[in-house]
Amino acid sequence: MRTDEDVYWSTSLPKNHEALQALDVFCKDWGGLTRAEATRRILIEWEKLRNGKAISAWSPNASAQSAPPISFEGTRRVEQKPHLSNRVAKAASQVLDD
Repeated sequence: MRTDEDVYWSTSLPKNHEALQALDVFCKDWGGLTRAEATRRILIEWEKLRNGKAISAWSPNASAQSAPPISFEGTRRVEQKPHLSNRVAKAASQVLDD
């Protein structure tokens, strides 16, 4: 549901753009997020890391339970993640809002 307190916008990329393909893979890996929700999640995580805040690293197959926070100090290795249900992916995205 849209609220007056939120800001909404739209964006676009060429259909064959590498970034769009990567976003679609990210969406699939995290349980079928929409492009909008995936973009929101990436932006929130980036902003927290940019400001030196830890982010919760949760395992995609652990029912969105939080793991110890990850700080910007170390480098994270990207691993292949199994497909999740939308419910789990959406719950995990809520962690970012905290």
